[in-house]
Amino acid sequence: MWLPQPASLLWLLAGCLGVNAAIEADQSKIRTIPLRSHSLSAPYLDSDMQSRFFDFGGDTIVRADQYVRLTSDRQSQDGWLFSRLPLTATNWEIEIEFKIHGSGNLHGDGMAIWLTKQRATSGPVFGSIDKFDGLGIFIDTYKNNRPGVVFPYVMAMMGNSSVSYDKDHDGKDNEIAGCSARGLRTASFPTKIRLSYFQETSLKVDLLYKSEDEWTECFETPGPLTLPSVAYLGFSAETGELHDNHDVISVETKNKYYTRDY
Repeated sequence: MWLPQPASLLWLLAGCLGVNAAIEADQSKIRTIPLRSHSLSAPYLDSDMQSRFFDFGGDTIVRADQYVRLTSDRQSQDGWLFSRLPLTATNWEIEIEFKIHGSGNLHGDGMAIWLTKQRATSGPVFGSIDKFDGLGIFIDTYKNNRPGVVFPYVMAMMGNSSVSYDKDHDGKDNEIAGCSARGLRTASFPTKIRLSYFQETSLKVDLLYKSEDEWTECFETPGPLTLPSVAYLGFSAETGELHDNHDVISVETKNKYYTRDY
């Protein structure tokens, strides 16, 4: 058996440190630019009671000092909120503050975040259309038939305009990646989700629900995801026999880019 000599170990250690330093250097070169056209905060509406950059519909209610409520805590509701302009940034970060809450011990069904070719249409997949083209991130609060999985469950699905979401099995066959998030619905402080997308590498999703300052990685895709060239940012939610309030509090979107050393 070959054993490395002390000098070799030093070279290995230096190499590891060099790799870590390179990764940190790459991270330090990332810069962001706020995208107002895809961000949202109170009071949400302009003086004419419309949003300059977003449309909303279905059962969505806007309370200008508090939230955009996609569904109220009532049965058989669906609502949506979609950007008027496509998100054209190659690399981006979207941070959403949201709240899912309601009365009673049973609740459902959940909400979704969309980057899709289609926009502003009610449907059976968390309040938006099925057979979509693009990315859906689902925050599913009601377990239909998925043994061994703890809910709420957060998952990603890529649609190509022909594949249906498998609602009966909570998207098991559609899932790219996902994680359980027990406690997300009952958190006593504002909950958040952060999507970080680099076109050539991956999509990463982080959650803030365990404590106010603690981000938890939900998943990072093992490779790049190809989004439609025209993709709108949207949010939707639905209730059935079970129900919840599904509130969007704020949306902060940023264009991410690398700076170069000259």
